[in-house]
Amino acid sequence: MAAATSTNTKLTLRHKLYGSTAALVWRVNQQGQWFQGQNTKPSAPPKRRVACLVLARSFYQESWQSFTIRSFSGLRKVLKQKAANSSQQHFIGPWQDGQRRVLTLTLSDEGQALLSRAFVVLPESLVLSAALTEGFYQIESGEHCYFLFNQEQQWQTAVRSSMMRDAQRAQLALGSPSSNSVTAINDAQLGPLITRGVSKLGSHYWRQGWQKSASNTTFAWQPTLAVIAAIGGIYLALSSGYLMLERSWLNHKLEAITPEVSELLTRQNELASVSESIAQLSQVYVNADTINGFWEVFAVIEQHQVSLSFMQGDGKQLSVGGQTESALELLKTLHALPQVEKAEFATPVRGGSGQQRFRIDLSLLQQGGGQ
Repeated sequence: MAAATSTNTKLTLRHKLYGSTAALVWRVNQQGQWFQGQNTKPSAPPKRRVACLVLARSFYQESWQSFTIRSFSGLRKVLKQKAANSSQQHFIGPWQDGQRRVLTLTLSDEGQALLSRAFVVLPESLVLSAALTEGFYQIESGEHCYFLFNQEQQWQTAVRSSMMRDAQRAQLALGSPSSNSVTAINDAQLGPLITRGVSKLGSHYWRQGWQKSASNTTFAWQPTLAVIAAIGGIYLALSSGYLMLERSWLNHKLEAITPEVSELLTRQNELASVSESIAQLSQVYVNADTINGFWEVFAVIEQHQVSLSFMQGDGKQLSVGGQTESALELLKTLHALPQVEKAEFATPVRGGSGQQRFRIDLSLLQQGGGQ
């Protein structure tokens, strides 16, 4: 009886919180259409500033940096001094493993114009990373598509382009294991996911997305604070009742468990925790090697102005094919990279019209390797 009551209380609390959040959250897709909460049909753009606005991935470019500055306020001052222009927005992550990871957004002209339309502006990729579990996702909204590789403590995205036209190439570029299945997300799923993601991000990221008003329009603080206070009171009351029922139920169960079973459960939890830590560390190092090797090769290809036909590999081997003015010079440059153990032509070089067709096979050095 107590267990059933606590479950119903928890479901009711979640329903009220999500319902309150959905009414405040708006999103704008790449065509400039506005959607409120979980609605799948566009609405007329609101005349007043909305509480929270989520920008589609097409309105910004993103990049990541890591800093060993523990102070949040101190890091914000550093980022403000380094900011190249007013089109950049920064989102500072929590202190983990001796560093803070910072997401930097460079907004397009359309994205900058939308900043004044809301009090809190958040990027779609950040919101989805909070709502989704670990995995590799392909997000499609109309003609716009991008890929999201979501991990426990980090995530990355890549927009579909001529160089990144399918999920297989995106997995290679983002360091996702090829064994990961690709989960597709469409327009109908975006509304509920974005509402859930905004709720999970919490005040740490809400504060960073706050936009100062550029006009004399005043925000209705008193009604807003009254709603927040009411929601907070309901949450505290329901939470306290739920915790009391859950504690009573757990105490009843614990009294029935023998010391032998308790000891076995403790050892099982310790073993699971150690196994999970080892798996996470292994995943991080594998991904780091794959990403470093791929992007070093990709940078050389860009420098030589190669017309790329294909690029594929598995983290240890990488094959590159295309056309360039001097395939031999490209081979020499690739062979000199610190992450490349061996580079050689897989097929004879063919010339024509000032361009040489080539295919080069590379062997990449693994963790701990060197020249």
